[in-house]
Amino acid sequence: MKDIRMKMSGKHNMFLFTALVVVLMIYINRQNNNATKQEYESQNPYFYTTTEQKVEYEGYFYTHSYRDIWQNIDLYITNLQTFENGALYTLELEQLESTDPLDKIALGRRYLGYFYVTDNAIYYTSATMEGYSDAENRRILRQIQTDEAAFLEECDIVCCENGTVDVTDVNGYYAFVETDGDRRIFRFYNEYFYGSKDYMLIVWEKGKGIVYYIHGNGAKNMHIEFGADIDKEQQTDYGYPYKLFHESADDF
Repeated sequence: MKDIRMKMSGKHNMFLFTALVVVLMIYINRQNNNATKQEYESQNPYFYTTTEQKVEYEGYFYTHSYRDIWQNIDLYITNLQTFENGALYTLELEQLESTDPLDKIALGRRYLGYFYVTDNAIYYTSATMEGYSDAENRRILRQIQTDEAAFLEECDIVCCENGTVDVTDVNGYYAFVETDGDRRIFRFYNEYFYGSKDYMLIVWEKGKGIVYYIHGNGAKNMHIEFGADIDKEQQTDYGYPYKLFHESADDF
């Protein structure tokens, strides 16, 4: 009789343990569902849709071979992580189709940077010349998780509904967002853009993402451009210094 009681007691304990595990799993699942619902669910209309992972563009490049290269190129859009207030993305160009190393995209130009997308703005911080390492990705993700406000303070606003003030920093760089209908235009340049001075132009269009992009430094050093319609964009006057790039090739 004692053995039977012990067996019954063991079965009873096992039943209680199993029931406890089931209840705990249900609780964890509900908590995970709640956490998911608290994540950023909206999508900034000027950025790419949540389903877009690759977009093909027309491209123009002036490489270390000192020649013009016209080649279509893919832009890869990667969502690193979604948070409560926004989502962090990386944008990366594919490499040019050339066996000549001087015709390759260099100086880290392939890596457009990290873009933190919220309802009201798109924030930008540059990538390293080596690209998106796991260590750097973890560092930025950890910074957003621990102090999102501090992270955003270190970023540049490259797109927002009402634009930003044209501000010049202590090094003479201009950085601002201009509104133009369904477009938001981010300009970054130095009044004296020759030498090693960087310049960047990002044109966002509502419902399309980036429609035109320029990045380079010095006298057109490792200059890259891509867009939905390169010919049209190169004829558009985006102001100094961008309007100089295609007015006269002899200037470079």
